[in-house]
Amino acid sequence: MLKYFYFLGFIILTHTTFPQEAFRVHINRINLPIDNQGILANVNINGQEGGYLDDKQFLFSGGFFLSGKNADSIWANAMASASRIEDYQPGNVDSIPYDPKYCIYDVEDFYAFGYEWQKYRYAVNIGAAFYDGDGDGIYNPVDLNGNNQWDPNEDRPDILPGSLTTWCVYNDGVPDSIRAFEEVSPLGIEIHQTLFAYSGENNFDARASTFFVRYKIINTGKVNNLLDSVYFGGWADTDLGAMGYYDDLAGCDTIHNSGYVYNDGEDPDWGINPPAHFIKILQGPFAYVAGETFIDNNSNGTYEEGIDTPLDSAYNFKGEYLGIDTLSGARNLGMTSFVHYMSSHPTQGDPDNSYQARNYLKGLTYNGENYDPCTWWAGEVLGGIDCSQVNPIFMYSGDPVTQYGWINLLPTDQRQLPSSGPFRLEVGKPVNIIVAHIVGRGTDNLNSITVSRNYSEAIQSFYESNFTSIPVSVEEQNPDLDVNKFELYQNYPNPFNSGTTIKFTVPTVLPVNNYHRSSIPVTLKIYDILGTEQLVLFNERSYGGEYEIKVDASALPSGVYFYQLKAAEFAQSKKMILLR
Repeated sequence: MLKYFYFLGFIILTHTTFPQEAFRVHINRINLPIDNQGILANVNINGQEGGYLDDKQFLFSGGFFLSGKNADSIWANAMASASRIEDYQPGNVDSIPYDPKYCIYDVEDFYAFGYEWQKYRYAVNIGAAFYDGDGDGIYNPVDLNGNNQWDPNEDRPDILPGSLTTWCVYNDGVPDSIRAFEEVSPLGIEIHQTLFAYSGENNFDARASTFFVRYKIINTGKVNNLLDSVYFGGWADTDLGAMGYYDDLAGCDTIHNSGYVYNDGEDPDWGINPPAHFIKILQGPFAYVAGETFIDNNSNGTYEEGIDTPLDSAYNFKGEYLGIDTLSGARNLGMTSFVHYMSSHPTQGDPDNSYQARNYLKGLTYNGENYDPCTWWAGEVLGGIDCSQVNPIFMYSGDPVTQYGWINLLPTDQRQLPSSGPFRLEVGKPVNIIVAHIVGRGTDNLNSITVSRNYSEAIQSFYESNFTSIPVSVEEQNPDLDVNKFELYQNYPNPFNSGTTIKFTVPTVLPVNNYHRSSIPVTLKIYDILGTEQLVLFNERSYGGEYEIKVDASALPSGVYFYQLKAAEFAQSKKMILLR
């Protein structure tokens, strides 16, 4: 049985059968089927599968990879159906997998106190979060004052305002005999997945081409109270066109914490302007790093509140009503590596075991070696960049739009894997990761990358407002740059292993009294995380122009640094990461 909802001007089609093992998210320009064990797009509903934008396919299958250490043993698991890896099943750890309550729960603000809000009681019983308006600790969505709308003293599901939200729970309990990596047994990992999307006010808004997936990853302690050195990867088999996916290319954008797939030109299905599909690590896992996120005053390697000195904080953004969790002494990791692998390729194909999967998650070849940007057969370093200075764990970190940096030159059927880690999975300390899937469509294949980046910046602002300040249009977030203003650009490559390049622009200084041109003092300096000056890169007077500074950081230890441009009353800083 099907029903149609009219939601903020858009039709949403959903199953009403309870339980529903699959659900179609159809909002704005996105049409995406999902199931209750973590598969995105590669789910058949009424004879149709795949993720669609503007009624054309952009995604064959999406999901994730995980890998870590259980004591000294390496493990990996995934939901990556195109790679034939499906290690998770519906339900909580040790539950009966196909119990009717382990379905997909869909809830919306628009239908306050309706059927979906009431059905959500089952979700709460198996771990879903809710807003406890009356403060009694029990989920009971009742319209207390009878005004037919939700009020802050009333309970509600975990819905971010104005969104369509789905929730399900699954675990890594698939038996050894049918797992892709037979050497790995179930570890008692449970994942609470929330997929949500927002209605856009026009079809070209960032929201109209974006959906979010929140993974709440829980170590239940069934096997070990600590799973260490964990990496998470947002995975996708991006197929830009149902038939034309062998002309896809891969890239990554370290500034936007994103991997992406784009087309090499005109596409048989999409025409002259195929989209780009970005997977953005919007909220990375939290990690405590002695000397970087806290001062380890007792030298025991563990952050202890009241003893150690916090230098940073990690955050878990949960929306206006559930608020923000703050973890002092930690930080949210960004994208820490990116690889692509290819369908059925003998040396850069689907991982055959947990060792290969973990290597991919760490930005290495399937056998654990570093890629060499200078000799890599599927790409080339362009624009005069020293290929030996390009960080090999971020494949194709250059810019295809400007043909600058490491660029993928071999179009094929791509799988993309932006990853984040390492972090720890400890009993009683869930890790919340939020991934944004952004599909930008511009005037041609390369302009689609630019559009996706603009969307990414708007979505980043949206996230940093705790999902409350919804951008109306990308233009509000990204006005055209004025060439007469100061501009400090992100260093490239970043992260880097010893050398990198920083560009900045100083506005042209106008003549004074028509006799001479005035100049202004300009400095560019590097500081460590404590604010201690480390390097002076530029210190002179400038009449204006564009500058490109080569940085030699070989004398600095690995870590997070900041570089700051100062001129007159202008000051701007950006973060850079030195990895050896």
